[in-house]
Amino acid sequence: MTWVIVESIWIEARGRMKEQWTTLSDDDLDAINGRRDGLVTKLRETERLTPEEADRQVSDWESRNHDLFAETAEQIKPYLGIAKQ
Repeated sequence: MTWVIVESIWIEARGRMKEQWTTLSDDDLDAINGRRDGLVTKLRETERLTPEEADRQVSDWESRNHDLFAETAEQIKPYLGIAKQ
């Protein structure tokens, strides 16, 4: 999944992340700032997860929030020079 899309809709994604991982503080979410690797790292720290488990949880979250990514991908296509299909 292309996480540049998450950066463009960070407020929405941030809210969904906070619902999923209630241990993440606002400071944690500020530090993540739309980066997948940042989320994995914070989950390892706050949830005390193995790298594999943190990555799995993020992958599961991505799957459940596909609508967020798909909608944004459509919206940014004109800016990337990609024609709507």
